[in-house]
Amino acid sequence: MSQSATQWTMIKDALRREIEALPGYRVTHAVFTTYAFEPEFFETSILPQLLPDGERNLSLHSMVRRLQLESILRVSPISIDVYFDARVVMPGCPLLPYEMKAMRPQGEFHGKVILLRLEDQAGGVRCILGSGSANLTQAGWWENIEAWHFANAFDPSRPPAGILPGITALLGFLAESGQPGEATTTLRSSLAQAVAAGTRSDEPVFGVFLPARTTFLEWLKDRVKTGDDAAPLEIISPYFAESGHAQLTDALLDATGCNRLDLWLPIDPWQAGGPAALIEESSYDKSTAVDSLRWCEMKDVKLAASRGRDETPRFLHAKIIRRPGEFCFMGSVNFTNRAVRDNFEAGFLFPDQGEAWLQPVAVKPVRFLKASEPACHEGVDEMLPELRAGFDWKTSVLSVQFARRTDGTGFENGAFRLIDAEGRESRNSLKLPAEVFIKADEALYRDLQTNPWIGLLFPDGRKALVWVQQTGLEYRPPHDDLRPDVWRILEMWRALAGGKPGSQPDAFEHLEVILRQRLKDHEAAPEGEPERDIFEAMATAHGSFYLLRRRLQEEREGGNVQRCEYYFSAPRPDTLASLVDRIERPKEGESLEAVAAWVILHWITQICRDHEMLRAARTLFRRAQKHLGTLLATAPLNTIKPEFLEWAREMFLCEPGSERNVICQIKEVETQ
Repeated sequence: MSQSATQWTMIKDALRREIEALPGYRVTHAVFTTYAFEPEFFETSILPQLLPDGERNLSLHSMVRRLQLESILRVSPISIDVYFDARVVMPGCPLLPYEMKAMRPQGEFHGKVILLRLEDQAGGVRCILGSGSANLTQAGWWENIEAWHFANAFDPSRPPAGILPGITALLGFLAESGQPGEATTTLRSSLAQAVAAGTRSDEPVFGVFLPARTTFLEWLKDRVKTGDDAAPLEIISPYFAESGHAQLTDALLDATGCNRLDLWLPIDPWQAGGPAALIEESSYDKSTAVDSLRWCEMKDVKLAASRGRDETPRFLHAKIIRRPGEFCFMGSVNFTNRAVRDNFEAGFLFPDQGEAWLQPVAVKPVRFLKASEPACHEGVDEMLPELRAGFDWKTSVLSVQFARRTDGTGFENGAFRLIDAEGRESRNSLKLPAEVFIKADEALYRDLQTNPWIGLLFPDGRKALVWVQQTGLEYRPPHDDLRPDVWRILEMWRALAGGKPGSQPDAFEHLEVILRQRLKDHEAAPEGEPERDIFEAMATAHGSFYLLRRRLQEEREGGNVQRCEYYFSAPRPDTLASLVDRIERPKEGESLEAVAAWVILHWITQICRDHEMLRAARTLFRRAQKHLGTLLATAPLNTIKPEFLEWAREMFLCEPGSERNVICQIKEVETQ
């Protein structure tokens, strides 16, 4: 929302404009803070905006897009930290590699901030800072009416004077939480020796308000000038105080030098039975009783108008505090006592040149309905010490510890027990800190595939809900839809010819076709692979394996052991591990012709021998060898003459072009 008029745009478009305004720069580090968080939406709709090309060339299918991003981030990694309120229910699990930090401060962790670090090839560095009202959720970025501001990109060694104190306070607060991520640490280090540029009277001031420190009211009072006593203070907020309305009103008027508070009354016209005020009636009545407060509606026709029932409802989630013509604060601060005194909040303060946005409304609403808020975890004991946990999908090890050493005082010899999603206690007791190996057949292992929280039973019987930072995500078992057949795995490797490690975005197009088809109702399943003779099949395998083998040899020579291990052991759609799994356990109707399976397994054993120094390669080699033995011992291969298999080995397991030198000796057989 501008100083004088309403501006309509999407936050993602505004973010892209800021990044594209720095040609030649790419995002290297990013820090996000939010109250509510939705991993799938963040990964499919927000994270792509950080890429040099944005979301161009990415699939519209959610899961395929995430696989594409996973592949891109292997080539050009971005260090990302996301901090969110641990009290809020978070749907789904992350799929991509970034750090998520569950925060549990004294008040709510409510501030919404984006801080990016960008670098060009010459080593030049710029930062982008944004703050406002939108959570990292679909509602926040796509559905609600929100207010957001991005400051002009700046050199972190010479940031604007109005920005430096706020950023320093933010990064210091996140670091003091005891769990700063790599992006936070890097950005804090880059600003450690910063010297503020000269102060300008017209520049926005970035504010961060921390629990038990400088409150929003104190900060605001220090930065606004008291003016004409007749000037009203306008507040737009979707949430309202439940008590202490007179005291809250007086405090805001005292901090801003105003004598009247004009408070926007949100009306939802889409409710059954007629329009409803999105506030509890008791809060409305108590606020109405405050002499210096009056309820208002928007003067802007677009914002005040009631939309038709066939149009998409928009929840106005923006938070604005302004004195027309003097200042405007845009951020995360609601009209609540917690927001102005207790929470972690953030936002920008601007000089204002506009007129009043609100006008009084005298008619009392007929219906009242409190606006819905993000769901919070139930039964969480706030008095319990803070715990942290991590689960590595590659090793299947779960680690649990107290957030701070002092938190464990009194629990040194206590026995803790893990609780799965069904409320069942584990048989083994733990002493913290602890590391536990979770087997693939345990309920907790299955829980972590879809739920990033675990329960922990304290020795005194109290239960804690603990956020689990998952690592080694490439090794988390994928949904069955993400397990393509043998031929599509081989086709993915054709993208390796492009000179980049890993599958490229277009390599997943065949998988996308299948996933999209399954989403459509009343349509037949896509037809299987077209019929192909042994030469067509082996041509596909031959080229694909050659490209993969060459790529893995380059990775090994470059010392990228982790990337090689990925192909030998990760259950991803484009790996050798998935290929062996598909040969051993094909989907219904996708069984592989025996000779083709025999040749493909031989290719796999050859590649495994190239990397026999890796445990993962040796393990996969044994699996392939075992299945080769099974194939040779059963029909039809146990009925084929050895001469044919030897010919097939020489024909299909050689360097490209060498097969021309293979002479097929077919013995004459008398016909009876």
